[in-house]
Amino acid sequence: MKRPSSQTVKFIALVVFVALSAAFFQMADLGRYVKPEAIRAAIQSVGPLAPVLYLLIYSIAPVFFVPGWIITIGGGLAFGAVWGTVLTVIGATIGATLAFFVARTMGRDFVARVLKEKFKTLNTIDEQAATHGFQVIFFLRLIPLVPFNVLDYVAGISKIGTRDYILATFLGIIPGTFAYVYLGSALTNIYSWKFALGIGLLVLLAVIPLLYKRWKGQRSPLVR
Repeated sequence: MKRPSSQTVKFIALVVFVALSAAFFQMADLGRYVKPEAIRAAIQSVGPLAPVLYLLIYSIAPVFFVPGWIITIGGGLAFGAVWGTVLTVIGATIGATLAFFVARTMGRDFVARVLKEKFKTLNTIDEQAATHGFQVIFFLRLIPLVPFNVLDYVAGISKIGTRDYILATFLGIIPGTFAYVYLGSALTNIYSWKFALGIGLLVLLAVIPLLYKRWKGQRSPLVR
């Protein structure tokens, strides 16, 4: 009986890790504790070390599929719109990079081998992703509805370059981060114009990239 290669073993380990992380979050009912108000209370309880704790939480959360938007709103409640945005962008970029490297280390070699041997069309797409990696990630990061944590792992097993991924993530999440943080900073009064503006910003960010893609497709019949 042929023993599985180290590439296969690492890829299976990655799949198991992702599945167990997502299942643990659901089965342990951690959603009860991962709430903006609870996050704010935990962060503020450490006093001057609050920014450090927030960065630590955000750096680890994406690896274990903890919803980032909840933490982001908690950051808005704790730090306000400006500092909440700065700290969240830094923490989210670190967390996304860690998740990316987990997927890259454990799954990339296996995926590359399978695509090259059995899926020629997907291998071509993978090569294109490497060429246009920055544009792809930047565009997807602009859309708040795209699952943040899932994209980390998908990008990790693709051929997208590390530098393109990190830079596109850092720049692409700034608008959405500000919208969520601004919404969080206004969460104490959901009937205020600030809260309504926060909702409006999120809707706008979700719609603009889609409208741009449609407009670009109409201008060039080769773009789909």
